[in-house]
Amino acid sequence: MHREGHVGLTLLFFSVFSYILNFWSNILLFIALIFSVIPDYDIYLTGMRKTFKILAIVSTVLTIPIFLYQNFTLLIIPISLYLLYLMSEHRAFSHTLAFAILCGTFMGFFTLKVFGDFTVGFFGSFLGISSHIIGDLLTYKPFSPLYPFYKRKIAFKFIKSSNPIANKFLLISGLIALIILYKGGTILRCAIDLIR
Repeated sequence: MHREGHVGLTLLFFSVFSYILNFWSNILLFIALIFSVIPDYDIYLTGMRKTFKILAIVSTVLTIPIFLYQNFTLLIIPISLYLLYLMSEHRAFSHTLAFAILCGTFMGFFTLKVFGDFTVGFFGSFLGISSHIIGDLLTYKPFSPLYPFYKRKIAFKFIKSSNPIANKFLLISGLIALIILYKGGTILRCAIDLIR
């Protein structure tokens, strides 16, 4: 699925869940939209896979002595490089629920620090990546969304990822759902009141 399809599906899921749960957050929506396209950045990292692996190993070896002296902050360098290595294969680690949980946790701590709310960051990024995974499951290319817990590759094979009609349909559906269900369905309630 292409970017507009992923954005549309995220808008659709966000609108429906926000309406059902009676909870609206513009920050959560913004984070979900950003993270809905992040898994496909693995396409751009594919050519650097070997480089990331070497850099992760070298930085791990270099930071071990520092780690032994209890300076944990430098561990972010080899961890980041290892994550880039994992993300440098298309529809691999970046298309898993484990990646969604990992990004959700990091984003949750970020929003906790900035906004004082862990859940907005966690659920925003988790929703964005999860909707991306669901969108790609609708296409023909199989992958393992439950890796490393379940390695079987699956695909529902409903649409081609490059299908412009499907991608635009999802985008338009997401925008319509967002408009109709905005802030607890204000527009939906107004429309129902007009009909009565």
